[in-house]
Amino acid sequence: MILAPGGSAILVVRYLLKELIPQFLSALIVICSIIVVSQLVRLSEVLVTFGLSLENVFLPFLYLILPFISIAVPMAYLFAVILTFGRLSADGEYPGLLAAGYSLKRAAMPVMAVAVVLYGVASMAALHLEAWGRRELVQFLYRKTQTELDNMVKYRMQSGVFLDDFLGYVLYAEKISADRSKFENVMLAPGGDAAKRDAGFVLLAPTGAISGSVQTGDLKMSLDSGVAYATRAGDPDAPPVSVLKFNRAEIDLLRIFHEQILGSDSASDDYRSFGPRQLYEFTQKIDTTEPKNLSLYRRASYLFHSRLGSPFAVVTFALFGMVLGISDPRRGKSWGYIGAIVTIIGGYVMVMGFKRFAEAGQLSAPLAAWLPNSVLLIFGAFLVYQKHRLPPSESTLDLDNLPLIGRWRRGRRVKAASALPP
Repeated sequence: MILAPGGSAILVVRYLLKELIPQFLSALIVICSIIVVSQLVRLSEVLVTFGLSLENVFLPFLYLILPFISIAVPMAYLFAVILTFGRLSADGEYPGLLAAGYSLKRAAMPVMAVAVVLYGVASMAALHLEAWGRRELVQFLYRKTQTELDNMVKYRMQSGVFLDDFLGYVLYAEKISADRSKFENVMLAPGGDAAKRDAGFVLLAPTGAISGSVQTGDLKMSLDSGVAYATRAGDPDAPPVSVLKFNRAEIDLLRIFHEQILGSDSASDDYRSFGPRQLYEFTQKIDTTEPKNLSLYRRASYLFHSRLGSPFAVVTFALFGMVLGISDPRRGKSWGYIGAIVTIIGGYVMVMGFKRFAEAGQLSAPLAAWLPNSVLLIFGAFLVYQKHRLPPSESTLDLDNLPLIGRWRRGRRVKAASALPP
């Protein structure tokens, strides 16, 4: 029986969508959960620094997961397509569709239609939500650090008491004024991991002060007429190797705190929090400014184009998912999941490789952003073509099944057989 192009075909499409969409949503939830778990280290730093509260848990989770939506959608759809076609094959429904005249080419149409829609969703997430999530995370941490510093200055600093967790340093002041802005006989030295990692030093000053404010973002500590003793790294008991007298030393407290939470590269990589228009204007400004910062221009330009190019993996992964999902029940266990992992790893390696080429100036940013998915698209379309014209039991990459190589091999066998004596 051949399926009519009308009602029966629509029923098949609805059936495929009914299987595909729930599988995609389930896979997306699982992948997002894995991504969240991978970010627990960053979240733990926030919780340790700012305390456990609903706001400190939920908002960082939200801001951390949004930049990964454009990556999670293609992977989730790949597994959804594999699960859908794998179940059709395991239940014998896919061979039944073929027998009824519903080919893989027709079954691919609703799959690719959903992939195009998801590409639009992933692109919007990459262009807007990724930048918004990073921008909001930075602003959230800024607000929290300001509150934490304010509490530290107002309540935790005490006269004659060593404060051993002052932004990773040990702070001591013999006397603190009533308004908590001036100090006498001050000592500042690295504490905790900073003492083990960095060259040791001790700052001693008869007077010090805190100027500016948390609200205005210019909170600084100044030490006057002091002495700096530098010691060997990791050996604070060693004798001083140098002594430096200074008239005035200023320490930017907000900058130190921000770098501890966000990392020292947060300022230089701030372009990642730009939206598409801002990022485009940023790249044009760098391109027209002399001397041109080529490294920054290449990185920002690649990011601009990759936010449109990388989500296209949802289309290419859909092609691979159909081929990996279809299996012959007689051949035992399917290798679809292993194939999915290999596909994801291969795509990631290609993306990172072309990214390096773009940042090194060996490829243009648009070409580096689109070339990986273009290669995968051609290869995936070839696999679907092979699976469409071959029985489900035949391997798509078997040498005898390849269009030109298979014909050549069969010709050689025929010649070899005809050359045998009767």
